[in-house]
Amino acid sequence: MKLYQQITVLILIFLTNHVVSASPQRWFTPQQVTQGKAIFKQNCASCHGQNAEATFNWKQTDANGKYPPPPLNGTGHAWHHDLDLLKRTIREGGQKLGGVMPPFESKLGAGEIELAIAYFQSKWPDELYDKWSGRFSSNENLPSLTDIVDARKSQVTRLLKQRFRAANFTEPEKTAIDDVWQVKLKNQHIYLIENGNYALIGDLIDLKTGRNLTDLDRRLSTIEAIASYTDNDKIIYPAVGNEKDAITIFTDTSCPFCRKLHQEIAQLQKAGIKVSYLPFARGGTSGPGYQTLKSVWCAKDRPQALTDAKNEQTTDLPEGNCEQASIIDKAYKTGNDIGIKGTPAIFKSDGKQVQGYVPYKELIPMILGM
Repeated sequence: MKLYQQITVLILIFLTNHVVSASPQRWFTPQQVTQGKAIFKQNCASCHGQNAEATFNWKQTDANGKYPPPPLNGTGHAWHHDLDLLKRTIREGGQKLGGVMPPFESKLGAGEIELAIAYFQSKWPDELYDKWSGRFSSNENLPSLTDIVDARKSQVTRLLKQRFRAANFTEPEKTAIDDVWQVKLKNQHIYLIENGNYALIGDLIDLKTGRNLTDLDRRLSTIEAIASYTDNDKIIYPAVGNEKDAITIFTDTSCPFCRKLHQEIAQLQKAGIKVSYLPFARGGTSGPGYQTLKSVWCAKDRPQALTDAKNEQTTDLPEGNCEQASIIDKAYKTGNDIGIKGTPAIFKSDGKQVQGYVPYKELIPMILGM
């Protein structure tokens, strides 16, 4: 054999032993896999299988139209998601998207969640892991994907920010669909596709389950926004007897239909419905109800002050210069963020909005599901 042929054979042997068979460097260590195994067995295996293999017929929906827990060993869809999304799904659960997986943020710390992921990713074949790591990073050394995810967020919103320079968009979030991101502008949902080159505005429907995912996210945002206010920020009319449900009403003292609804609050209370008011000065700082709302929220007896104001009895109201008066501006911004177009704006406890004034005889069944 000639010298150059011998060299060629040696090179091929070297490449075979050191390149082709080389496994991609993973972000976790064998020790982390061992630790993650214990966490996975204790918290995840009952649903996802002892070896992350899922349950039998996991691709088939159950009687409620929901899919069983999928495999996490690489045979399912998990490898389509970056590390941040995997962490978030475990932390927040799948219930926000209509799934059944509970949130684990109260049970597992950030480090424990990473260890659980390390365990099931250790089940992924080298070729699949290499494909996953290459999909979300050009760097095979993956101690953390946080910086990569942040860069991806910036990339998908680059053109959107160029077109709407003054718009205050939320941080982009990955949806349940591959390579589809969601941003919000107040109560408007915008979906970005093709690396952010195209934007779709509208509702995203899961045709398998019939769920309106956009409406679900909108309601969750409303619930979170209302939950940011304490009872002291609101004017509350408690239920009479056992509380069966609760509603939140954004109101303005200058609104005729707000006054009409307020006359029927006692009927809602008797039906077991707790009514909480938040102010919404529909004309902004220049509207007719702005200063009156401030005076109402500064009164010692705010429920009575609100009733007086709605009856146009404002002579005894205090000046609206107390610390609590800041709620008027804050709630006005919140109302705009969640898409309030007019008052009264009634929100049920599940975040659904009842549009406009509805007589109490019709409103009570709508709230209680009768």
